[in-house]
Amino acid sequence: MGDGDEEEDFEDANEDDVLEDEEGGPLPGMDVVSEDEEISDAEGKAADGEVLVMRSRYNKKRRPDGTLALGPDETHYRGIWNPVEHVGKGVHLRLTFGTDERDLLAMVYARDRWFRGVDSTFPTRASLDEAQTMSNYGCGQTFGVDPEEMKREATRGWDWYYDDNIGGRFRKRQQIEKISEEEARRVYLPRPKKGKHTVIIGPTDNRIVTELGQEECLDFGEAWSEVKARKRKDAKPSEDTKTHPSSSVADEALNDSTQKPRKLREGWILNMGNKVQCLAWAPNQGGLTQYLAVVVPITEEQKKEYTKQAEPKGAPAFTPSEPYPAALQIWSFKAKKDDIFTRRLDMTFKPKLRLVLCTDWGDLRRISWCPMARASREEDDEDISKNLGLLAGVWGDGTVKVLDIKLSRDPNATEFCKKYKPTNAVNTFLTDTCDTDRVLSPAFSAKPPSTVCSCVTWLSPSDIAVGCANGFVAIWNIASSDKRGTESDPLPYMYHQLHSTYVFSLASAYPTHPHLLGSVSMDGHTRLFSILDPQKDMVETTRMRMGSMHMSYSPFLQSFFSSDENDFVRLLALRRFFTTTTVAKLPSTVSALAPCSSWHPSALMGCTGGTVIAVNPLRRLLYTKERHWQQTWFTHEWAQGKKEGTSGVSRFHDGFRAENVSHLRSMMGEKLINGLVTITIYDDGTHITALSWNPNQRCAGWASAGMGCGLVRVEDLAL
Repeated sequence: MGDGDEEEDFEDANEDDVLEDEEGGPLPGMDVVSEDEEISDAEGKAADGEVLVMRSRYNKKRRPDGTLALGPDETHYRGIWNPVEHVGKGVHLRLTFGTDERDLLAMVYARDRWFRGVDSTFPTRASLDEAQTMSNYGCGQTFGVDPEEMKREATRGWDWYYDDNIGGRFRKRQQIEKISEEEARRVYLPRPKKGKHTVIIGPTDNRIVTELGQEECLDFGEAWSEVKARKRKDAKPSEDTKTHPSSSVADEALNDSTQKPRKLREGWILNMGNKVQCLAWAPNQGGLTQYLAVVVPITEEQKKEYTKQAEPKGAPAFTPSEPYPAALQIWSFKAKKDDIFTRRLDMTFKPKLRLVLCTDWGDLRRISWCPMARASREEDDEDISKNLGLLAGVWGDGTVKVLDIKLSRDPNATEFCKKYKPTNAVNTFLTDTCDTDRVLSPAFSAKPPSTVCSCVTWLSPSDIAVGCANGFVAIWNIASSDKRGTESDPLPYMYHQLHSTYVFSLASAYPTHPHLLGSVSMDGHTRLFSILDPQKDMVETTRMRMGSMHMSYSPFLQSFFSSDENDFVRLLALRRFFTTTTVAKLPSTVSALAPCSSWHPSALMGCTGGTVIAVNPLRRLLYTKERHWQQTWFTHEWAQGKKEGTSGVSRFHDGFRAENVSHLRSMMGEKLINGLVTITIYDDGTHITALSWNPNQRCAGWASAGMGCGLVRVEDLAL
């Protein structure tokens, strides 16, 4: 039985709900066929008179114990049961999550916390707050890992960084110099356009039009007046409420909202001036201030000033680029100081640009904060700078570099006060206090031989894995000293070919199985391998015609998120990686996937049509009969403005209801016009280019979205 057959069977089984009963036997009407019986489901005659017999692929021979009885001409090389043939609940859970008690208890904990119908899409504040009081079954909050091991990693795992010998050399390798704000804005940041960006947002019957200049922000909550949400008189209890009584929490919140006026939405929209390349929230930030790293490349006109060669030597993705200027921006947002555990955005505090790190290594294409927990130490308090963490990035020159990001504790250390005059009551503007630094050399830098780096992920506080354009995966230990000298790149301790060409994305199964890595490539293959023995311990799922650009691991689900060529989002269970489960359907090509959160199982996906969709596939993963829901966060549309030199016009649509979408893989409908399959091509400014969940527990409901037109939207999505 090949991989492709199992993939198709499993997906069809999901769409038909269940093909067997809870005991693993066939459903009524699907009798077991013996050797002496003949199948005559449907017969017909071909043109030459030959009788054609259609046989059901689910009517297969079985032994008395229920396992498949393979014929002499059939082969079965996989050492586990086919989930299509064994879909009883008990067998389904064991096949999906394993037989180890720790794995099962972790899933029981996830089910008990996120089983409510109101949690089917976005996380609720009530469920996020339950982490304080709910029993974790010993290892639920650590996803099956021993809690003591997690504590040791947060403390002893960072000993190398605070060591005067190892960590001292690591920190000294990074050299930074101060530059003026004028030079930073002229060289490293996109030059502002003459006109401003027009934003249309608000209720459908009362939209507000606002103009935003570069680095200006908008409190779009003011676009909605304070209204009372009323409950429909004809509303009936949903099936989720009938199945899960705790879903009444949503009704209580709705009834309470009929008495107290509130803003329907609260959040910020920032204009960065050019396409948003990367977004990432800084982890290990337990205070009120949260930091968002934003990467916006310079314009093509600016790049022409630094282009030395008339024609590139090779394909841009496979060869190092010119040393274009680039900048990493750190923006700060504030949370409300109240008694609620899960904090909300403080809309009285305007976002501030706190730090700009300038580099001359080409475009900054990928960034990744070190997500591992890091316990605070006395050395952190004694440092004159605030330590935000380690950030790994892939630059256009083909290298992977690690920066030790530190921020001045004094907001007035280097002031650049550039005030803007407001034009209306809705528009708010920035009075920034930021440091502008040029990075001369990073704390760690490496480049694989004869190729360039394409993606990066963290394996531990001191190990990074890098995908390469030649299909190889390299792993370095950034804490080990380079004995070969500073002029040559350090050698990786693992350098192995997993794909035949460009690696789009890597994702580590941390913390449940940190030695396992998932990868997607331009060759269409999606693979899972162990760094202990990548040649033997490797499995792959069905190959796609076009490679997926994104991959992320959800510890709550013990599964990987990815996308396919048909605008679907698929779930790849860690122990059943060879099959896929469709969990969401997007209206256009998937263009962004937020790294999965460690505090809730909801996922965010963006597409080229400007739509961002949230989904929580936990119920679908546990019970295939459950209805599956997805909900649109917002939809963004962009059009070129009438005036020359402007950034264009953006219109946002909000207020979408959760919907139950069919996951049938059919090209019928909007994609079939006059008998031809069509694909819609959207303007670059409409695309959703970057998504990110806040990785800190008390702000786990915060999300950010970057768009091709240069806008960044930050909102608290906790219901």
